[in-house]
Amino acid sequence: MRVRWLLLCTMTACASAPIDRLDPAEVLGAPKATARVEPVGSAVLLQRLQRFVDEGEKTRGQVSRGAPMPRAHAEAWLAVLDDVDALTTNATMLDFVRARLWLQTALEADGARFGDVPLDVSTRSQRTLANLTMKLVNTSRGKKLVAANPATFSWPVDPVSVTSPWGDRLHPVHGEYRFHAGVDLEATRAQPVYAAAPGVVAFAGWNQGHGKQVELQHDAHLATRYSHLSGWAVQPGETVKRGDVIGWAGKTGTATGVHLHFELRRDGESLDPEAELPGPGAAVMVNR
Repeated sequence: MRVRWLLLCTMTACASAPIDRLDPAEVLGAPKATARVEPVGSAVLLQRLQRFVDEGEKTRGQVSRGAPMPRAHAEAWLAVLDDVDALTTNATMLDFVRARLWLQTALEADGARFGDVPLDVSTRSQRTLANLTMKLVNTSRGKKLVAANPATFSWPVDPVSVTSPWGDRLHPVHGEYRFHAGVDLEATRAQPVYAAAPGVVAFAGWNQGHGKQVELQHDAHLATRYSHLSGWAVQPGETVKRGDVIGWAGKTGTATGVHLHFELRRDGESLDPEAELPGPGAAVMVNR
């Protein structure tokens, strides 16, 4: 069955690697997670996720673009999802951050490579990601998030100038049309980057092709991502207000120049920020 999958962020000013993997040194947490049958600690889960990611990269390199997902890879997906589903509310914040980021980026990489994907893998992975989001929100220092509306979001830089829009476009490195999961915004090095809305920091660290990246979770469904930063000013689990400085613009990762890559996602699927946020010409509301 043909299933619509999320596609990797590939930018004219930012060309992300096929799999954007979190540096393991940044995500080690205490082994507190408990499986339904036997304990699965942080270190064990990290090893299994690392093996899954490495084997996935090899599999993608062995098949042509658009080919069906090999059944062996589908079985590997189901096995790692069992491990991740074993995480309980007793797990650390970094356990949830790590698992969510690695699964999301592996899912996007597979979506960019494979055509036909087994329905059981698609359904399970989306359910697991949704559950991880809820666990992340529920363990965020007891702060309750209210329903978010992109129409009330602010743009993360001031002034706002979109240099590369959301949607399909010619990849600057690979020379083929790919999906651009966000917008590129003009910025100068070390220019402040602001939170688009109140939320919880789901991730702040190095994310390979995206460079230094911050992800904010605004409610159980909506999230924003800020990539290629020169540095970040927040930590996972921290709560922020709209307009708080979360980092500074740069060109870390795979980028041809200084800019900010900005994404808006609902339940993991990318949305066009220009269609959802107030017009870029509107005043940027920040707490300064």
